[in-house]
Amino acid sequence: MSIIELKDVSFVYGKKTPYEIKALDNVSLNIEENLITGLIGHTGSGKSTLVQMLNGILKPNSGTVIVDGEDIWKKPKKIASVRYKVGMVMQYPEYQLFADTVKDDIAYGPKNMKLSAEEIEKRVFRSAEFCGIDKETLEKSPFDLSGGQKRRVALAGVMAMNPKILVLDEPAAGLDPKGRREILGGIKKYRDESGTTVIIVSHSMEDMAMYCDRVVVMSDSKILSNGTCREVFSQSQLLKENGLDVPEITNVVLKLREKGINIPNDIYTVEDAVKAISSLSLERRAKNGI
Repeated sequence: MSIIELKDVSFVYGKKTPYEIKALDNVSLNIEENLITGLIGHTGSGKSTLVQMLNGILKPNSGTVIVDGEDIWKKPKKIASVRYKVGMVMQYPEYQLFADTVKDDIAYGPKNMKLSAEEIEKRVFRSAEFCGIDKETLEKSPFDLSGGQKRRVALAGVMAMNPKILVLDEPAAGLDPKGRREILGGIKKYRDESGTTVIIVSHSMEDMAMYCDRVVVMSDSKILSNGTCREVFSQSQLLKENGLDVPEITNVVLKLREKGINIPNDIYTVEDAVKAISSLSLERRAKNGI
């Protein structure tokens, strides 16, 4: 079931000026409920503009944005309420921290929702746990933390509002491999336990392959491809023609196919590759009577 629908959405920056840039060109897209959907594309493809449409940061020049069955711009004066339903974590969110303690920063959103002190406390500790923030860290100043820890605090602050939809723009940008696994693994755990619909914008094909259920590919302000990871990454030629790549293990598989090894072309994880190669090995042994 779709929780988000974009119908013929277009958006232009600097409209009717010499600097006019078309960011979205008649885009239609459905986002399925309870799944993790990855949004990929080269710089300038329109992906960051698209996600800013989802909670009303940007308003389309034309077209309709429907969230949970409602046109979010039908009642413009109530657009702020959409932002509790669609939580947005922008790129490098650590620069948006401001409170005296980590706990206060995470609690800021729930307080604005006029929740009880008991409910706020519950949400702060729950979201902190998902993001790997211990109780001792909650009492520290966010400005005394490392970049990766600050990223966790910013993410926990959005999670604490219990959004029905969580949108993350490059949540693991600039982090080392261990930091990427911790952040993205925590997001996946959060989705698994809460049922929240998650949208992740990323340049990393490996991250998309490992953590996403579906992938949307953007190119030149339009949707180029949309499907499961297997469906999208099997279109390696189409992706490369549009300046994109596929997961590194998919490139390895394509090289093996070029050498005549009969291995499927829709492999996008190391685990899939190991299974496929093991299966080929067993077939050859059986064929040779070994």
